[in-house]
Order: sequence, then structure tokens, then C-alpha cells
Amino acid sequence: MSRKLATTVALLLMGAVSSFAPMTSVPSSSQRIEDRIRPFCSTTIKNSDDDEDSSGMFDGTENMDGNWMKKSTSIDFMPSEMQNSKDDSTYMDVGINGKTFGIGDLSRRMHEALMVVASKQFPSGIPEELGDVYLLYSMDASAKEAVKVAMDSNGYTLNLGDDESMQDEGAWGQIESVTFVDSETGDIIKGEDGSTSYESFTDAIAKGGWEPGDGFSFVVREVPSRKKAMDLEALLRALDPDGTLWDEAKEKGMLLPGDDICSLKDLATDCVQRVNSAPTEAKDEFNVYRGGTSMGYNVIQRSSLLKARRNPDGSENKKTLLHVMDSLANHGCIIVDLTDEGKSPEVAETMSGMWDATESFFKQVIEGDAANTVPAMGPAEGVGSSHAMVGYASFKDGDNQFLETRISRTDGSLLPKETSSVIGDEGAKSMVDAFNIMSEVGKDIVRIATAASSDEAGAFVTVGSVVSQDDDSPSIAGLSFEEATVSGVMDEDTQPSDEDIARASILASEAATLLTEEIMDDGKPLPESANIAHDEGQVSMSPHRICRYSNGQGSKRKAKPSEIFGAHTDTTFVTIVPAAAVSGLEVYDEDSLQWYRPELNARKHAKSVDPKGEMDSKFPWHSRYLVVMPGELLQITSRNNIPASVHRVVAAPEIPRLSAPVLLRARPGTKMDVERYMGSLDKAGSLLLETNDMKMEDIHAALQSTA
Repeated sequence: MSRKLATTVALLLMGAVSSFAPMTSVPSSSQRIEDRIRPFCSTTIKNSDDDEDSSGMFDGTENMDGNWMKKSTSIDFMPSEMQNSKDDSTYMDVGINGKTFGIGDLSRRMHEALMVVASKQFPSGIPEELGDVYLLYSMDASAKEAVKVAMDSNGYTLNLGDDESMQDEGAWGQIESVTFVDSETGDIIKGEDGSTSYESFTDAIAKGGWEPGDGFSFVVREVPSRKKAMDLEALLRALDPDGTLWDEAKEKGMLLPGDDICSLKDLATDCVQRVNSAPTEAKDEFNVYRGGTSMGYNVIQRSSLLKARRNPDGSENKKTLLHVMDSLANHGCIIVDLTDEGKSPEVAETMSGMWDATESFFKQVIEGDAANTVPAMGPAEGVGSSHAMVGYASFKDGDNQFLETRISRTDGSLLPKETSSVIGDEGAKSMVDAFNIMSEVGKDIVRIATAASSDEAGAFVTVGSVVSQDDDSPSIAGLSFEEATVSGVMDEDTQPSDEDIARASILASEAATLLTEEIMDDGKPLPESANIAHDEGQVSMSPHRICRYSNGQGSKRKAKPSEIFGAHTDTTFVTIVPAAAVSGLEVYDEDSLQWYRPELNARKHAKSVDPKGEMDSKFPWHSRYLVVMPGELLQITSRNNIPASVHRVVAAPEIPRLSAPVLLRARPGTKMDVERYMGSLDKAGSLLLETNDMKMEDIHAALQSTA
């Protein structure tokens, strides 16, 4: 079978693999593998000239009946996909015992899942020529999962990159010495041709008659891997076996691995610890991480986020929901195309006007007297919070320059008023218009993420919530919920019906919509119809900040990219950063454990949509995109499903970076009403319960205490 055919089949079957879940995350199968393997110390990894080590399951020697791992002595095998690429791998040889790892059972489950999908793909019958393809895929994928677990146990990870072809049989290592084994006893079994060993999985299938469920052992050489950084929990176990340091850390208020975030203090502490643990070194555009191939890295269309794009019953669209949650929870941000791939260019034209105003302001700061025209940064009047600032500030010898603006709630104008005298009335209007565009996108994303988290928690599920035609109250057979329970029509252990669950999804979206309209400060006054207590003041709590970052001036200019605005999290629902012409925003990717530069991903998308640059005459490519990052308030309303994004700014040595983020915060004077916005208090958890009935400015202040 050709590699191209294997890749094609793998892609066709991606639905089966994803619905079956990655094997390492299926408790009923791969968890059993991990349970069979005790963690072993990385010192059991051996170079080829090392002596045998009998201290662990993986002893570093090539015992064909056991499990072993050692560094490859030479790189004789190198897939063509990797020959001309930057390679930071350590190559390992690995021996896997089929009985120990339960590979037979894994392969059976994998094959069964593939057959379910294949039967739908080919309803009239699976083509005969694909039979061996499915067998090979099952055998190879099961073997690779065993190798992943083996490497993970010894502090390594399989390093295949994002290239789909690297997932093919033969592309991730050189298979040899395949033997069939009894899954119960581990005894070697002869194949159909009488052989006890095969040089490839293809031979094991074609000559030996391997079938899914048959146990097998094997050796794989030249497996690309990389050393994993020891996680904090493992490090503490190694350094503190009796728990003394652990106890001291707890006394000092540190949040340790495995601890739940149960309070605002815990949340603040966790954010500080994640910020402090992020690396500080910076890379240039050619070497920085630009994102992978999972859904969460994909650009989402603006229209997909609209309330109008929800399901007909009012629940959130599942595809959009999964995209938003994957992006925010795993990668720390989501990229939004405001134009829907060029179908709505007028939005980009508005954003382009904002960029013109931003460039004009800083040009006049450098060449003129703008820095003295607008007031110095200070507390805004009419907000009632010391955290609400407006005005101009310069730091680090002029490398960081900011103008903090806000929207006047009374007339929708831009503050400070003096800004208009620098960028003109049209420039000020473009700033306000851009703020409104960004705030609406942010509100939609918060709605989706909050609704998804409430839905997942079952926060709005009420058993028997079929609504009577005569009454808006929940009823069953004409009885109220309480009456039905007392009368015996329903008992308290009755499970919710599909209708109950569907209704809960609708309510979760409606409640999350209320939160975005009432609690999030979009610069507009609350409508008179809003039936909540509030004292929002005359100025928005959510700033629109325009920034200029440079990497040193004159003789002080740094030769390499550097962190110019350090890692931090924001006390916001979301922070919305318009993609800039000069990349520099970096988000710490919780999935890949490295700094991710989303603006480069947006640039790639722009080139794929408009390869000839035909839109550039109307507006710059970057005015089409927003990068939206979750803040600490969204971590609360998402029930800790979405961590506040750790992010920073890196400045290049050549060109200053302009930026214009909007930080969507909470409306002053409003309170967190958990039942109103996020459902049952019984499903709330201790963090949400602490915030219940708190003023939003008090929540904001509590999150600053540890920073």
C-alpha cells in the first residue's frame, strides 16, 4: 500500500478516530495500558554502549520478550517528509511487549470503530481492496499508542509535528521483529505461514494472518521524540517524597498541582503562578509557533458567532460551540474573520479607519505635540473605580506608549475629549465604531462559552420540565414538579428526558445572553427594561487602548526580538486585539506548552483567501481579523473550563508595533446573579458561589489582590 493511500484512508477515517476519541484518552482501553505500566525513571534510558539496567520495566537492553527503550545509535532511517525540515528530535529505539501493553485488545477496539464508520461510508459493502488497509491502520495505530505511553512514562513524547503524512505506517519509525503473542500468557505464537517473526506490519498481516484482537510484540527504531519538561507535580514528588515542602507551600497560600480553584483568591494565585512559569525568551517570526492543525487553530467566521446562527430552537450551534471552546480552552485565543472571507468588506473598512487614526496619533506623538495635547493617564471621572483610567502614558524610555480611551455612556463620544483635536472627528468616530464592532464580537463569544459551560454542568436541567399549555410553570401530567414528586408520578431519582436536556440548552443560551447584555460593559447605557440593580456611571469600564511598542531607540535598539510587555492575564471577560500589520502578540498555548503568535496564523488565512492581494487596495489584510482572548471573568463564568489567557507582546528589532486592544470588563454597580445567568446554585461550585450577589467591581478588586 502506498503512503499516499494510507494517508487518504486515515483522513477518511478521521471521524472514526475522533468519535472513538484519541486512544490515550479512552479510559476503557488506554487507561488500562497506563495502569499496567508503572512510571520509570528517565535514567533507565540507555545509550547503545551502556550496561544493562534492571531497575525498571524498560531496562535499556534489547530483550525481545520485554519492554526496553534506548537512544538510536545512528539515523539510517529518515522519512522523506523530514529530510529538509528543522529537526529537534531525539531518536529512540523501542521494544514493546504485547501482553504488557494489551495491544491486542486495543487493536480490536480500534478496528471495530473503523468498521462502524466504514459501513456508513460504504453502505453497499466495504470494498475488498480496503480490507488490508483497515487492518494495517488498526495495527499501526495501536502500536503507536503503546509507544506514546511508553515514552510518556519515561519523560519523552512522540515528535511527529503537524504533517498528516507523518502519521502513516512506516513514517513514524522503522518497524521490525513483529511477533504474535498470547495476550494472557505472553507466549510467542506462530503465524499462519509458520513464522515466529515478521519484518513489518504488512508482512504480519499478509503472511502471518494477523487479525484485530491478536496480541503482538514489536521493535520500532528511529522514533522521533523529544524530552518533556517535568511537570510541577512530578517535580514536587521527586524533590519532596515525604511532603514537607508541599505542606510549607500550602501554608504560604500557593496553589499546587491537583488543587481545584475554589475561590477568587485561588483564581488570582493560579493566574500569577501561570504567568510566572511562562518562558521569557522570544523568537522571531520564522521560528515562533504559528499554530497546529486542530479545529481550535482555525479562523472562525464572524457570522458563525451571531445569535441568529443558533439552532432553530434557540440553543447554541454545536459546531460553533466546539470551535470556540477548543480555541479558548486549549490555545488561549480564537481568531475571528470579520468579513466572512471577504463577503462583508465594510467592517474591515471601518477597522482600517481605526488603524489610520492610531497611526496618526503616534506619528503626532513622535513628530508633534500630541503627548501634551491629551491629558496624562489618570482615573476617569464618572466611573467610580480606580482601575478605570484615561489619557496618555509612556514607559521604558518611550518603548511602550499608550493612549487609554473610553466611551462616554451619555453621548457615545470618545474620551478623553482632547483626542479628537489630534486625530480629528472622523478619527475619533472610527475609534468608537471599531470599539462597537469588537465589543459585539466579544459579547457573542462570552455568550457561547458561558452557555456551553452551563450546559455541560447541567445547570438548567429540570427533570420533567415539559411546559403546560395553560401555565408557564414546569408540569408533568398537569401536576407541578413538586406535586408530581409527592404524588408518586415521578420520584426524585428520575432521569431527565431528552426534552428536559434540550430545554436546558435553550435556557443556558438565553441566560448567557442576559449576562452579556446586562453585566458586560459595552459602553452603552442599560435599557430601561433591564430589571436589575445597577449604578453604571457615565463612562464605560471597558477601555479601548491604542499602543505603540518598539524594541529600543537609536543605539539602545536591541538586535533580537524581545519581550516588551511582559506576560500577564487580564481581569476581563475577553480582551479583543485587532490583528496588527506587525505581529507581536503572543499567547501561551496550554495545549502545545509554548508561545503561539496568532497574527501569523491570521496572515496565513488572509493569503489563502486572497492570494493575489486584490482586497489590499480597499483595506490592509490585517483589518479583517480579531484575536479574542479569555480573561479572568470568563474563567469564572465558564466554571474554570477556560483559563484566563496568559499573553505578552514581543517587539521586533526593525519596525514598531501598533496595537489597539479592547478590554471588555464588567458594568459598574451590577451584581453577579448566578441563578439568573448560570442556573442552579447546586451546580455552581464554590468559586461561582463565592461570587454570587457580589458587585462586579468587588470581584474585579479581589482578583487584583495577589497580582
